[in-house]
Amino acid sequence: MRTCPATRFRAAFLFLMFASACGGSTGASGVDSSKRLITLTDAERGQLCDWMVPKAGSYGTGCPGPFLVYPDRAACIVDSADETETDCLATVAQLEACVNMLPACATLADVSSTPACAVLSGC
Repeated sequence: MRTCPATRFRAAFLFLMFASACGGSTGASGVDSSKRLITLTDAERGQLCDWMVPKAGSYGTGCPGPFLVYPDRAACIVDSADETETDCLATVAQLEACVNMLPACATLADVSSTPACAVLSGC
C-alpha cells in the first residue's frame, strides 16, 4: 500500500551524514552510508527504521503526535522510499545526519526547520 506525499517525505526521512566519495563505510545505523535510500533492501530499510524511529519517534504510542510513529517495524519498511522514487537522491549518510539533528518525538515542523533534512524533500 502506497501512502500520500507527506507520508512519503516522512518515510524518506527514515533513511540520512555526507557520503564518502569512495563509499563502503558503515554509518551510525549500521547500513552502508554511501547507498542511496531507494536502492536499499527491505533488511537494510528495517535496520534504518530500528535505528531512526527510537531516536526521533516511536513504534507504538511512545510519542504523542510525532512525525515518525509506526505501529511496528514492518509498517516503517512499507512506508520507506523505494526504486520508484527516482527524484530521491538522498543517501543513508544524509538521512543519518538529519535524524541526528532532530529532537526525540520530532514533528514535521522540526524536520522542515532542520537544514540537514532538506535533501530528503525529493524522497
